[in-house]
Formats: sequence, structure tokens, C-alpha cells
Amino acid sequence: MKAVFRSLFAALLAAPFFLSPSHADAQVTATAPAGELLQYSNRWDFYGGFQYSHFNPSPAKSFPANNWFGWNGSATVYFRPLWGIEGSFRGLYGTIDVPVNQYGITNPRMSENLFLFGPTFRLLRRENYAAGVHVLIGAAYGNFDRDLPPGISPNQLDVYNDKLAFGSAVGAFIDYNLTSFSPHLAVRGIADWQPTHYGYTTQNEFAGSVGVVYRFGSLHK
Repeated sequence: MKAVFRSLFAALLAAPFFLSPSHADAQVTATAPAGELLQYSNRWDFYGGFQYSHFNPSPAKSFPANNWFGWNGSATVYFRPLWGIEGSFRGLYGTIDVPVNQYGITNPRMSENLFLFGPTFRLLRRENYAAGVHVLIGAAYGNFDRDLPPGISPNQLDVYNDKLAFGSAVGAFIDYNLTSFSPHLAVRGIADWQPTHYGYTTQNEFAGSVGVVYRFGSLHK
């Protein structure tokens, strides 16, 4: 009887050495938790692109709105793959279509710069694309008199005077990942409601942007 027990004990000790390595690997793979996709495990992303805005520089309802163009640069630090904090810096440039006036001024140049911060949420994350929303608040500086003759203020043309005002951007973005090229790169499109508050009114500005995202760093140490 003792001989039988010794034989069984020896067989149990020897069994691990005869297990197939591929079988062991399959067990490990089957029980391993699914991880975040590589392109969403980044700590930082930098964005740079073309910016568009549709904006009315006057409180007068009959005053025409204008299309302005410029740039958008942003940096986001992620604390989780789902969310991070974004800083966005935007510059817009164009001309004002001033109605007929006693000064003979028609299309003076203007510019607007925005400095915005807030949370961003990467709600949808897939291998080839991602989509999310952001809510940014901060300041906007409108320079409306840069091309006016000396002694003429924007207010005399029914245009807002130069001012550092409240600015914000609430909107959505979509990324198309260039995974075949690099997990660090994506093409991004942004659509924002970009309200500002020059004078005593709120301007319902629409803004859009298209550019490139570069991701780097890691959420995992």
C-alpha cells in the first residue's frame, strides 16, 4: 500500500513538468484582464490646427456677422483614459463688414484671442476613432480698432470696443486615429459653441477647427 502512495505522490510531483507550455499560456491569456488601447493610455496630448469662427462684432441686430479664420492650439493632461484637463489657446483674424457710415470706413481688420481651460471627456474610445466633449471657460480679448483711423473708436461704428471679456467653448470633438502610421497621431475635428461677453450682451459665436493630435507620455508607471 505504501508503494502505491509513493507512486501517486511521485506522479503528482512530476505532472507539472509534463504540462504543455502552450496550454499554460492559453490559461494565462484567457484570465488576463482586457487593457486600455495603446492610443488611449497617454498622459498628454497636443493639438494644433486651423480655426474658424462666425461672429457678430456689433450689438446691432442689423449688423452683418463675419467669418474669421486663424489657429487653435491646445494641450491636455489626462488623469484617466476617460477624462483630463484641457487648455486651449485660439487666435482669430478677419475684417468687419461695416455698414455705410459718415467716416467712409468699410472693412477694418480685427482680431480675437481666447484663453480657455476646463475638463475634457473622451467618452468613446475605439481602435480607429474616438469622440468626446469638453467644457472650457476663460477669457477672450477682442481687438476691434486695430485698423481704424486715429480718433475713431469702434463704438462710433456700432462695433464693440476693445475689451478683455468672458469667453468659453462648449462642444464636441472626434479623432480619427492614424494607427497604421503611429498610435501617437490622430486627425481631430472640433465643433464648438463659443460664447463671449463683449459690451453688455452675450455673443453666440460658432467655432470649428480641424488639425492634428500628438499623444505622448503614459498613464501607467
